[in-house]
Amino acid sequence: MSCQDYKPYSFFELNSSLKYGIIILNYSLDSLRNLLKKEIWEKANIRACADGGLNILKIYSDEINENFLPDYVSGDFDSIHKKTFEYYKSKSNIHFIKTYDQNETDFTKCVRLMMEKNSTLNNILVFCSLGGRFDHTIGIVHSLYLLNHIYPNLQIYLTSDNDITFLLHANQLNRIYIQSILNGNICSLLPIGQSAHVQAEGLQWNLNRNQEL
Repeated sequence: MSCQDYKPYSFFELNSSLKYGIIILNYSLDSLRNLLKKEIWEKANIRACADGGLNILKIYSDEINENFLPDYVSGDFDSIHKKTFEYYKSKSNIHFIKTYDQNETDFTKCVRLMMEKNSTLNNILVFCSLGGRFDHTIGIVHSLYLLNHIYPNLQIYLTSDNDITFLLHANQLNRIYIQSILNGNICSLLPIGQSAHVQAEGLQWNLNRNQEL
């Protein structure tokens, strides 16, 4: 049986050698306030904002008096405030990439661009919100599934106000490493779209394959 390791807190370990990218989505301000530090941003191999995520990055940068500059911004730019757009547009080292395809979310298109620019990435940390509007939340989860089919070796971690969310692969051993003071005491396994048989060890209440989720 093949094995996949998940280390969702490696992004926040100062001595980590993880190679990763960062994407900022819209409505992610609480997530940035909770987890984004300058050293996490600077250690990333590539950094990006998806459309309105640029507004959020500017608000957070001003709040903590830091200058977080993405490598690129993608989207149709209809959600970016005029002053925010002009501020970052004046920075010569930031690329603005307009994406016109309305059949994919800004999140999906931003990941595609990131992988085109750095195809050796194995991990992407996405700052987002999984609360608020239900269609936005489901859209992000749907994109996560689509991207898993396009980039099966890429691990995408969604960090929101209270959670880190990621997909587990079927028909293999999935090992989740919790090695940080940031972790809480809740681990949820959620089947989406269809039922699943799961065997779990290391939880307060383990599961065996005879139990259906």
